[in-house]
Amino acid sequence: MAFRSPGLSFGTLIMVLFWGVVRANDQDSPLLEETSNSASTPKPTPPEQDENLLLNTDLPIFLAEPQNAFVVKNKVATLHCRAAHSLRVYFKCNGARNVEAQDFQFVDPQTGVRIMEVEANVTRDMVEEFFGKEKFKCECYAWNGKGSIKSQPATVEVAYLKKQFDLNPEPVVKVELGHHTELKCIAPQGMPPPRVYWLRGGQVLQSDSSVLVTTEGHLLISEARTQDTGNYTCVAENIAAKRMAPVSQIVVYVNGGWSAWGPWTDCRCPGEVLATGKTSTRVCNSPPPSNGGLPCHGLAVKRTKDCVLCPQEELVLDTAYDYDDNNVEPAHWSAWSEWSDCNDDCVKVRKRQCIPGTGITKKSCTGKDIQTNQCSSNMCRSTELTRVTEANIQSTQNDILLYIGLTVAIFMVCLLSFFVIRLYRKKTQQQSLYNMAASDYHPSEFFPEQDKKSLSLQPDLTQTMAACYEYPYTTPATSVTRSVSEHHYDVPHLASASDIQMSPATSSTLESSSGKRSLMSGSTNNSDSTYDVATEQVTLPLSSLPTAYAVTPTTSGNYTSATVTNTGAFLNLAESGVNLLVPEGAVSRSRKQEIFLSILNEDCFRPKLAEHLTQLSPVVSCGPNVSLNKAVVLRVPHCAELSRGNWSISVLQSDCSDSQWQCSVTLGQETINTGVFCQLDSDSAYLVTECMSRFVVVGKSVNGNAIKRLKLAVFAPKLCFQTTTDYCIRVYILEDTESSMETVFGQEKRLGGYLLDEPRSITFQDGGNALCLSLESISEGWQAKPGSSYQEVPFAHVWQANSNSLHCSFTLESYEVSRNLNFKLRVQQKGFDYQQLFDIYCRDEVPKVHLNSGTTDSKKSSSSAKNLIVTDRGVSTCDDFTFRLTKQVRKQLCHCLDPPTPSGNDWRMLAHVLNVDRYINFFATKPSPTDCILDLWEARNRGSNALTELRRIFSDMQRGDAVNVLDNCLGPNWL
Repeated sequence: MAFRSPGLSFGTLIMVLFWGVVRANDQDSPLLEETSNSASTPKPTPPEQDENLLLNTDLPIFLAEPQNAFVVKNKVATLHCRAAHSLRVYFKCNGARNVEAQDFQFVDPQTGVRIMEVEANVTRDMVEEFFGKEKFKCECYAWNGKGSIKSQPATVEVAYLKKQFDLNPEPVVKVELGHHTELKCIAPQGMPPPRVYWLRGGQVLQSDSSVLVTTEGHLLISEARTQDTGNYTCVAENIAAKRMAPVSQIVVYVNGGWSAWGPWTDCRCPGEVLATGKTSTRVCNSPPPSNGGLPCHGLAVKRTKDCVLCPQEELVLDTAYDYDDNNVEPAHWSAWSEWSDCNDDCVKVRKRQCIPGTGITKKSCTGKDIQTNQCSSNMCRSTELTRVTEANIQSTQNDILLYIGLTVAIFMVCLLSFFVIRLYRKKTQQQSLYNMAASDYHPSEFFPEQDKKSLSLQPDLTQTMAACYEYPYTTPATSVTRSVSEHHYDVPHLASASDIQMSPATSSTLESSSGKRSLMSGSTNNSDSTYDVATEQVTLPLSSLPTAYAVTPTTSGNYTSATVTNTGAFLNLAESGVNLLVPEGAVSRSRKQEIFLSILNEDCFRPKLAEHLTQLSPVVSCGPNVSLNKAVVLRVPHCAELSRGNWSISVLQSDCSDSQWQCSVTLGQETINTGVFCQLDSDSAYLVTECMSRFVVVGKSVNGNAIKRLKLAVFAPKLCFQTTTDYCIRVYILEDTESSMETVFGQEKRLGGYLLDEPRSITFQDGGNALCLSLESISEGWQAKPGSSYQEVPFAHVWQANSNSLHCSFTLESYEVSRNLNFKLRVQQKGFDYQQLFDIYCRDEVPKVHLNSGTTDSKKSSSSAKNLIVTDRGVSTCDDFTFRLTKQVRKQLCHCLDPPTPSGNDWRMLAHVLNVDRYINFFATKPSPTDCILDLWEARNRGSNALTELRRIFSDMQRGDAVNVLDNCLGPNWL
């Protein structure tokens, strides 16, 4: 708190004088001579109490406080501060920011008082980067051992002056001699407010008794004089710039005036001797008309009645009388109309009409009949707002009509579907082979005795079977065995549930029935048949299963769950590449919500796709479908090769209560009503959605050149377990995602199979070409059964696979005792050069790569980690996830980047830099676009340097305020 006293001002002036004398001595300025000359003049003695206060005060005393200043372009604003009895003088801006300053100090030789002066430079960047409701303010602090004082705040603002005048003067103004006129000029907006003055003929106009410039900047001429004719320019100027309005011309015109009547003279025609009557004349020269002034009205000659007109004067006289008696007037302009409203180009218009003259003096008017002028910025914004409002009203009316039409159409479609479904159900009530319950099936009614035996007995190991590929074996959850035949689709009710393709009409029924499958015992099969896995199963009868049993997320695929509060959560299936980010604030404060995340690896959950469509990701389920305050971010891996840009990617969505798949979004065809935003990266898709359900990514080839990645895995039993001469090798063809092997691992573990080599990827291109697999370089003692060393999988079965474990089988037979087996397996798409070659070495011991690579001890150690869920299908976590950006930091960043800026370096540029601006309208529909973008950034950037990269992005965007938010809130050592 500064110490002030009523008697301090005079003592302060004395100290200022002393300081000036010392400075003058140092610089040899004329001030020294003036001071010495005036030394003899007696000076009033300052009051004793003021001098004592200056000399004996404990606190510092300000001799000069900082004043308000402006920053001009690249020129800084300099603040001055001077104090006595101070050990340190410094500046603080906005209460916290220290400003670099240069200080000077000296001691008054007369009084011994220590005086310090400090100067601080404030740059334009400092002022513009300050983010606050108040203006940029700086205060001077003076400190000594007794305490400190603070000066009055000095405001620093950026000086500017806009280019366009709010009101330009009229281009041409005509005024009659001796009359008054006015040129209106409203200067453009600026800081500090500009000074307005006028130029006449390029020289500054000096005010006099007739010419005056008002405080608003208007030019007034009370009595127009001939010398006032000229070109006038309105000038607005402040410390930032000088602006000149268009030149305006003032024309002072003079109407003609008659001279006095001349003396009477004889009225005599040329050649006549006698005069008849008298005549008198006058001239229009008092004053003569000038600068477009009107001529004199009336007769220039008057005669007596007995004056006879000469022939050559009759025409002139008739013209004069006609001009005078019939009130003949010249052509002239009407008054200007009112200014029109501002158009789209921010211009207003006014018009006038030409009134023609009468008689022989009828002429056209000179000049323009239309005049334009720039509107002020406020009027332009009002006009634009009105135009936008009208456009929005029209758009809203059109949308209402569209919604009404869509509602009627949906109602009609629903009504029609209702009748079709009722008709369909009525027709399907009849009993048939395709809908017969399992308990009603009796094999003896359909198969001969020898075929029934083949269902339970070992096949002939010496017979040769044609090579074939197949869909997955009957899963452990399947209770109906598969027949041993040459194809898969022999009898409909003998096929496993995983072989049945789903359709929209039957998917719900299949899903519920898939849960009614019994468990299989862990027996090992050694048959040579491609389909022999299903023949040796021990199954439970369907009738023994509970009818209410249904598939839940905990019974299929990886699964994790968490109780989510307002702080958010991060659910992660670590080995599958699937995770779910629930942002902070998605769940209300007073609420707790149990949320699960699961991968559905059962074949019955795969959607039945139309022709040319292919599945690119696993089926991922998250839920339950509850109302959330903010969108969640779901990461789903995919196997599409995006480098060529030949894909049309879609996201299918199904409610967790049924399997009715619907297209949620197709990339590139989003609308403002699209509920899911899909951010597609090279190997993953990030789904931003407020509705949790089942999702799967599918694709369609745009021009027949789309490529998807397939994963190849080779399995076989250990040689030491072989009890027959045949050895079955199974090659799986899967989507190349992290979770695709989980189903295969579970099946092969129960079958006693081992992974012979690391799984490998191969590209598979649209075009109709099959996938070729061939065995080569088989070691001695072994040979492939005839016709089984080469197989082809049709293109449609790979591209539109309805199974998570599509595979084909090769059968080798040994013709001598050998426990070593070597062979090569070549996989290639027909017509393409890219291929994969497996070089397999099978020994009597455990293969180098096998299914049970993770020991029991490792699983136990893994399970000791916090919130780690370990199953035979993978590992999932629900860690105590800490968001990188706290709620306060997010709020400040949204406050910085949500408002649009003229340069565009707001949330729109942030979306562009983060490569998530493919459909930027999705973020525009959110209450805070920046918050939604940062949620997606949290999900995509899990590296340790994510915050450092985000800070660099803000710096490249020239958003120093956002950089300061990260620096101030996260501390100086957060990097």
